[in-house]
Amino acid sequence: MPQIMKTTAILLAAACVILSACEPCPHYNRLQMAPLAGAGPKKPYGTIKYFRTADEVKRPYDVVGVMSCEGSGAEEAAILKAMLYRAADIGADAVITNTGKIGSEDVTGKSFDVRVGWAALIGGGNNRAYRAEAIRFNDSK
Repeated sequence: MPQIMKTTAILLAAACVILSACEPCPHYNRLQMAPLAGAGPKKPYGTIKYFRTADEVKRPYDVVGVMSCEGSGAEEAAILKAMLYRAADIGADAVITNTGKIGSEDVTGKSFDVRVGWAALIGGGNNRAYRAEAIRFNDSK
């Protein structure tokens, strides 16, 4: 019986290592991503620029993807990091987080309040929907 328990423990540990290796950073796999253009060559992690508003971008660009992730206020930085990693994987040059006010509507009986900013409060608690655009610079415009 002890040999079976050892084997099971080893297999479980190996499965945990394999499953955690598939996610380059926390929340990466939780992101919802809508690619809007063909993926470009993957960029190295840590090279993606961050802009809070489109006005900060001083070069022409194309939006190549829209990302969102639901999470608590305490997860904001980790979700932003995951968005930067996902943007790198699709070949984007930068991420813009403040895409403007969308509106306010009632969704499945819960109050869904989208405000100016990148974190929309949803429900009555601490949950937010974080949104961002992945962009690729297009200097030929």
